Amino acid sequence: MNVRFLAASDADDLRARFGGALSEHDAEALSAVAEARILVVDGLADGLAGALRAGGATVVKIGTASVLATTRTLLAEIAAQTPAARAVLDALSEALRRAAAPAPRLRMRERSLDLRDEACVMGIVNVTPDSFYDRVAGVDAAVAKAAAMAADGAALVDVGGQSYAHWNARISADDERARVVPAIAAIAAAGIDVALSVDTVRASVASAALDAGAHLINDCSGLSEPALAETVAAHDAGLVVMHLKGVLNERDPGAYRYDDALAEIVAFLHERTERAVALGVARDAIAVDPGLEFGKEPATDLEILDRFGELRALGYPILFASSRKSFIGRIFDRPARDLLVPSLATAAIGIAAGARLLRVHDVRETVQLARMLAAATPRRRRALQVAARMPGTPAAPGNSPDVRAV
Repeated sequence: MNVRFLAASDADDLRARFGGALSEHDAEALSAVAEARILVVDGLADGLAGALRAGGATVVKIGTASVLATTRTLLAEIAAQTPAARAVLDALSEALRRAAAPAPRLRMRERSLDLRDEACVMGIVNVTPDSFYDRVAGVDAAVAKAAAMAADGAALVDVGGQSYAHWNARISADDERARVVPAIAAIAAAGIDVALSVDTVRASVASAALDAGAHLINDCSGLSEPALAETVAAHDAGLVVMHLKGVLNERDPGAYRYDDALAEIVAFLHERTERAVALGVARDAIAVDPGLEFGKEPATDLEILDRFGELRALGYPILFASSRKSFIGRIFDRPARDLLVPSLATAAIGIAAGARLLRVHDVRETVQLARMLAAATPRRRRALQVAARMPGTPAAPGNSPDVRAV
């Protein structure tokens, strides 16, 4: 008897795996079983825990309640429960649905990114004299950098005018605008086919950048200025909300303590994204970022990598930003210029766990990584076109270099 596990669990993946021999009904049933996840619900009343047990869930009380159930089990019980139980079951079912598949798109003004299969790469354009790696000087250099990144496959470029490293001082809003806005305006005027993001925490800088043609604001302070969300909403733009512990441009390792890092990060991002929505930002225009290295020591950064998939239950596209960061340099005891390979390794971990936006310095290499991982998905495999032979290898007699489907 040969027994094996199937890596596939999505209903479409299962049907593709068995070439249509599996019925749609059976594929859905198998997929529902495979979707069983452990969900943590804070403050679940004993009566509601009993209702969940009656529906087939396993409930273990450990201060909060850990609930093990399948999507189908929960959905089947929703109609039969009390209104209070229905609300809990609805929330659990929605969390399971979001965890099962990353958000399919991110909308930013007139642009929209398709995030279903392939992670989109955001190239970093630092118009600062003091960023820790890969700076550009002047508007012309920023335009050239953005054009090169677009040619290498970047879907977005993220322009930053303020370094947040603790060894650098904060600059004024006027100085930040003077660095960022001309670069955004020039890139937009050049007609480069990328979405334009601005890395800022200030509403006044965000407003000027959006007026100049930006599509997305990347706020690494987690909405320290509520007016920033209002500005994004007024422009119908996109917003990245990042988790931050502590204060930008300051380092205090003694404060970077977590009882449960992912619980704290998810709770922070949930509260701040709800605040953004209340201030008018559209839900389909929001992405989240766990803030690797911002108020974390390397052990916590590694824990985030290990548990990255827990962020998916928030329901927003996840931005992953680890490129050449110092936590990697501290692990390998190497400077930023030597960290390409481990940076790509962390990016692969992020994509596999559900990240669909990658903020990086090395666009060409990361685009290749993202496309390789996407090529293994069923939808991409079925449509994939490949060369008859690898370039640089000799052709056998009669072989054609024509491209053919897999």
